[in-house]
Amino acid sequence: MGPSLLFIGAAAIALLILDQSLALGLPLGLLHSPVFWFAYVAALALATMVRFVRQQTVLVIERLGRYNRTLGAGVNFVWPIVERAAYTFDLREQVIDVPEQDAITRDNASVTIDGVLYYKIVNARDAAYGAQDINRAIINLAQTSMRSAIGSMELDKTFENRSEINERVVRAVSDAAQLWGAHVTRYEIKDIAMPESLRQSMERQMKAERDKRATVLESEGVKQSEINRAEGEKQAAILRAEGQARAIELVRKQITEEGGDKAVQLEVAKSAIEQYGRLAKTGNSLVLMGEGADPAGWVAKAMAVLKMANAAGAVAPKSAQPWQKSE
Repeated sequence: MGPSLLFIGAAAIALLILDQSLALGLPLGLLHSPVFWFAYVAALALATMVRFVRQQTVLVIERLGRYNRTLGAGVNFVWPIVERAAYTFDLREQVIDVPEQDAITRDNASVTIDGVLYYKIVNARDAAYGAQDINRAIINLAQTSMRSAIGSMELDKTFENRSEINERVVRAVSDAAQLWGAHVTRYEIKDIAMPESLRQSMERQMKAERDKRATVLESEGVKQSEINRAEGEKQAAILRAEGQARAIELVRKQITEEGGDKAVQLEVAKSAIEQYGRLAKTGNSLVLMGEGADPAGWVAKAMAVLKMANAAGAVAPKSAQPWQKSE
């Protein structure tokens, strides 16, 4: 409103000067009236005194060159001539694009990093008089803090610990930004670039690491498979031995029962006849002489051995088998 009133006043004065100098006879009676100029001066003074401040905006007022007060949103009044709005600040969160910067990691690898920083003004007076250019100050401090954080890490860690790097930059910038009336809310790394040769070397390293893990897992699988197979064979052998032992013990008990020798004699005779039948079916020739040619002799010998075993078992003390239950 103030510039518009100044333009109107300047135009009125220019018309009066032209009319007087050139005698144009323009109908400018209103401009010659003292009431008009009194109203104009009052309106100009009012426009200079009234300041409308938008929401989330503050004005820093100086009186005679010194800080006086900070005006918030709404209608405000300032004294003309002696007071002026020296600085205007937006209280909303600001976004700064931090330019790319080169950094050296702890293992002497060169990388290029760029990021985005977010901050907002919390104290207008400190922001006005704490730094000449607050944006430039924050950007330079963020770059130096980033280089310091990268220099304390190895190259592999820079990709894994992005959140840690962001937090370190925010802490470093926030401590200094408090003196400038600003609060840094967060910092985010946009990209980490490296030379092509270094990128290819890292790819080969990661491929070798993956191959190593695959080989180790495969060997562990083979090892576990062999262990399981050996354990299974061990258990199977134990079970077969126990089964055979129980079968022998059961046969021994049955033989000692009444009529057991006849049952054994019958089984031996059946086995002998089966073996003779197999010999007849094969094309081999086998000559049996003496008692071996008569199956009855085999049976008699087997029964003699059985009687001797029974006699020896009757003399020797019986020992309990591990699978037998104690009575």
